[in-house]
Amino acid sequence: MKISLFYGMKIESTAGKSGYVISVNVRGDRLEYLKCADMNENEFIVDAQNIVSYGEDKIIFEDREAAMRASVPMRLGKPVFDGNGIYLGTLSDFSVDCDTLTCAFVGKKKFSANEIVCGDAVIVKPKERVLKSDVEKDGRVILKQGTPLNREALQIAQREGEYVQANLKSI
Repeated sequence: MKISLFYGMKIESTAGKSGYVISVNVRGDRLEYLKCADMNENEFIVDAQNIVSYGEDKIIFEDREAAMRASVPMRLGKPVFDGNGIYLGTLSDFSVDCDTLTCAFVGKKKFSANEIVCGDAVIVKPKERVLKSDVEKDGRVILKQGTPLNREALQIAQREGEYVQANLKSI
């Protein structure tokens, strides 16, 4: 693609920010960044490394600047609690695969990174229990096997008078 085609081209982030290209900046033989403006003429810069794709009608980029502002520093040593407020220990480390956190280490325990919420303290979200067999009443199935035992499922079981059966079939 020719550099001249970039000028005035529509640009859009994966997060929805949009505008158009004002100038193209290079260093040596490398495209460094695009200087852009939104519809209110507020200027912003798009690093060339953040360009996801470009075509004849628009350029798509990942808004790394917004992602960096939304990120929080990860401080090891934070206290870790389960969903019931029981202290589990301190956050000792994380495993990282490329740029994705895979698991958190709390002492000798290991938790999936999807199960934790980080703030001033770390909370391990309770795992959702799943029904291991159908919950039945009077020969009809109220809740099917494999249904997550969430709030809605427990309300259905309680309304049908099978709250205890539903809880027991998730163990």
